[in-house]
Amino acid sequence: MPVLKIKTRLVSFIIVLAVYIFSFFISFLVFNLFNNIHILLASLLADIAATLVVWVFGIIFGNSSLYDPYWSVAPLIIIPFWILSAGIAFSIFEILLFAAIFLWSIRLTFNWAKRWKGLAHQDWRYIKLKKDNPRLWFLTNLIGINLMPTLIVFIALLPAYFGIVSKGSLNILTILGFTISIASVFIQAVSDFQMDLFKKNKPFSNEFIDRGLWRYCRHPNYFAEVLFWWGIWILQMGINPKIWMTIIGPIVVTTLFIFISIPMMEKHILSSKPSYSVYQRQVAMFIFWFRTK
Repeated sequence: MPVLKIKTRLVSFIIVLAVYIFSFFISFLVFNLFNNIHILLASLLADIAATLVVWVFGIIFGNSSLYDPYWSVAPLIIIPFWILSAGIAFSIFEILLFAAIFLWSIRLTFNWAKRWKGLAHQDWRYIKLKKDNPRLWFLTNLIGINLMPTLIVFIALLPAYFGIVSKGSLNILTILGFTISIASVFIQAVSDFQMDLFKKNKPFSNEFIDRGLWRYCRHPNYFAEVLFWWGIWILQMGINPKIWMTIIGPIVVTTLFIFISIPMMEKHILSSKPSYSVYQRQVAMFIFWFRTK
């Protein structure tokens, strides 16, 4: 299949917007096609359909990074859809939930847009995965880069669904969950700002950030992302603690970052910055703590 190369950043954004509008239109058709089954299963099938559309266009344009904003954009569609489908009036829970999801989604999507160079560039991780295992690239691209994150986010959203369809009142847990979620968005924003400032001012290419929040945690942005989903789960527990099994959502997200995302990132950094190993020994990998030295 011929690959379409797009060099202009503005045109790239327009294409991404068009692809996502089309993908969510297809997901809406799929949902209506399966509206006779449980809403969660129908939503999952619609979510997968939208992902497959993005995946196909990623192949057409030869850039798997076309999927990158899906992680933060999809929940902003799914949550309001679940609220409207439930046919209930907005309660304090729905307001807090949507506020948390909205702030998280807007911040993360804006951060992606600010850093993304367009369809002429692709995430270094995808390039490496393709280079290391070219024969498995089709499956790696389809499952690892596109479908797996979609499924992980969907599982992480399950607490939100069961909170929406349950009846409950504001309590200490809902307040705590909302506070944790909002705090995590703030931590992400600060850590990203500090990283941008570091990249702009660093005098040597072999340096790595070890200041600000990064002085106490090697990956404060990843920690905050995981913390956000724990906040959503706690928010649901305040409404319906009987369905505690939705804890699988934040657990899966935590596992993804600790055992896949962080090791891959640190291996990449060490390949060009050997002195990073000293930083690894001095600073906690994930949870904020004081430097050992």
